[in-house]
Amino acid sequence: MPITISGSTGIAGVDGSASTPAVQGTDTNTGIAFPAADTVAIGTGGTERMRVDSSGNVGIGTTSPGTGIANRVLAINGTDAGIHFLTSGADTNRIYSSSGEFRLQTATAIPLVFYTNNAERARIDSSGNLLVGTTNSNPVGANVSGFKAGSNGETMISAAGIIPFYVNRKTNDGTLVEFWQDGNVEGNISVSGTTVSYNGGHLARWSQLPTNQRDPSLLKGTVLTNLDEMCVWLDEEGNPQPNEQLNKMKISDVEGDPNVAGVFVSWDNDDQTYTDDMNVAMTGDMIIRIAQGVVVQKGDLLMSAGDGTAKPQGDDIRRSKTVAKVTSNHVTCTYADGSYCVPCVLMAC
Repeated sequence: MPITISGSTGIAGVDGSASTPAVQGTDTNTGIAFPAADTVAIGTGGTERMRVDSSGNVGIGTTSPGTGIANRVLAINGTDAGIHFLTSGADTNRIYSSSGEFRLQTATAIPLVFYTNNAERARIDSSGNLLVGTTNSNPVGANVSGFKAGSNGETMISAAGIIPFYVNRKTNDGTLVEFWQDGNVEGNISVSGTTVSYNGGHLARWSQLPTNQRDPSLLKGTVLTNLDEMCVWLDEEGNPQPNEQLNKMKISDVEGDPNVAGVFVSWDNDDQTYTDDMNVAMTGDMIIRIAQGVVVQKGDLLMSAGDGTAKPQGDDIRRSKTVAKVTSNHVTCTYADGSYCVPCVLMAC
């Protein structure tokens, strides 16, 4: 077939192939070919590398960008195929595949951002945190709406004027949420019909000692009593934060104390600012401390012994001084002073 060269049609008359392109330079197996009607391809080294088909689909590493798994306007195929974006000459931003995985990569400290309808909807920041609806890595602390799935496992949900979190179990009754600690199941929230149950826990609250400092000698299960003085927490400017209901406590030092508040659980080791707050169990499953030599039996109602421990109440009538009911004679722990703890159901409120 004759080759025509003119100012109106350019070079015409030869379709060529990957091995012998229609348009080529001194390298005879690299150039442009026309493998099908309304289709143009670019090849190097005798192999087709890129094609634009009759529908305008672009294929890189594939000769069928508009069909099958590559049915996209832009189809990229290959062992290490991808789109690379150069920043200041460095090959740092790219979209590619490796070992069957699809990867998006950005340069150091540059987030990967996702947009819909001309607005940012989500991003993965330079620390690996997934942020949805916010660019703040602490939406709860910043009091802004958004979702965070932290690279360290931390999850935050913050919403304005709507329910921020939903749990729905379909088909049958059972566990809604399960709680683990150090690889062990410690409790759950379950649903049965219209009843939701919190299993394996107690009602607790935060409090402080009157000294506003930790007492290292305070043992888990120690009986506490209520004080009139309120807990104090300050904001960043040093002003007291609102506190309507959380009062301070001390170790109960009155036998049969009617102001029992509950029992000591632990100090607050998660808060980096208020490290002297204590967690106090008030109602529900817990352990309670009994003095050495004091015998309790399953079913006993307990009251304050006046030294931080509990003792049998002496009758089976629940009173204002009743702090707990023994649920098992099993000794869960024994302290250096000989006092010990047994399981109970707290009744401090």
